[in-house]
Amino acid sequence: MNYEDNDITEDAIDSLVSLLKHAVEEGQIMARMEQYFSPKPARLASTDGDVKELRGRLSKLSQRLGGPPELLIFKREEKEPQYFDTYAEAALSEIITVFHRCRLVVCRAHSFFVGAETVLKHRDWWKPRLSQERAEAFHRIVIERFWEQAESAYIRLASYWDRIGQLLDFVFFNIRQYERDGFTAVMDRIHVNFAPLYPYLKGSDSWKALRDFQTKKEARPDSLKWLLRRRNLLVHSLHLRPIPDEDKEDPIFTGAYNHLDTSVRKKLKPGSPSEELNRIHSQLQRVTELFPHVLSVCEIGIDIRETHKF
Repeated sequence: MNYEDNDITEDAIDSLVSLLKHAVEEGQIMARMEQYFSPKPARLASTDGDVKELRGRLSKLSQRLGGPPELLIFKREEKEPQYFDTYAEAALSEIITVFHRCRLVVCRAHSFFVGAETVLKHRDWWKPRLSQERAEAFHRIVIERFWEQAESAYIRLASYWDRIGQLLDFVFFNIRQYERDGFTAVMDRIHVNFAPLYPYLKGSDSWKALRDFQTKKEARPDSLKWLLRRRNLLVHSLHLRPIPDEDKEDPIFTGAYNHLDTSVRKKLKPGSPSEELNRIHSQLQRVTELFPHVLSVCEIGIDIRETHKF
């Protein structure tokens, strides 16, 4: 849209205003809706004290990896600038940002789930009261938005663990060129190269917690393997949707073998909307539970670097 055009229509202006209003108000709507969610979306820090403690820990971690301190004091006679390595600070900031985006998309999915359930059960909440036909039409639209947001949630949650791998790769191997290796590959390299040499890493509760999450059987919906497999299917092959009902297929087409529908049933195995909602909440919960362990493993990695000067 060219804002210098004098012939812009009223409809275009109204559309733009509606778009901006939606973008600005979405965060407020999500915050208001959260009080009605069950389960509640997990947080990295729940209280102001927790937030302050987390920020202090992140700042200290960044500083130990060469980043700038929270407070810089310069002498007037100082002419040479101080140099800092800001890579770790940027990697930590990326992790926090991606977490909040994960959480937002989980909240969106939950909101559409609530909306889809409500429009069928409480047609009288609308004025005038919704007809059954209209309520069902609204339900189809909103539940489709739920599936779309749930799919985005899985993809974002998997990408969050890629960022964790990026940070660990820098802490343990000083690798900054991070493109292909995922969290699993980095964890395996640490397991092979560091765990046998440093018992306080291998024996730490934090390392065990991360390793358990990484290696847990794929069948568990709260495991990393399950999440990564689902992410790969969603990105490369299929979209998240209800399992097609074979009994309702038109007999005319019984001779046609639908490979995509079969893949949905056998590989993606989507559950009901409520089951999928619980799964994405479970994965978000694992993120918040394991984040302190990620920081602890990073701190152990820094101890190893400082002790052996590499």
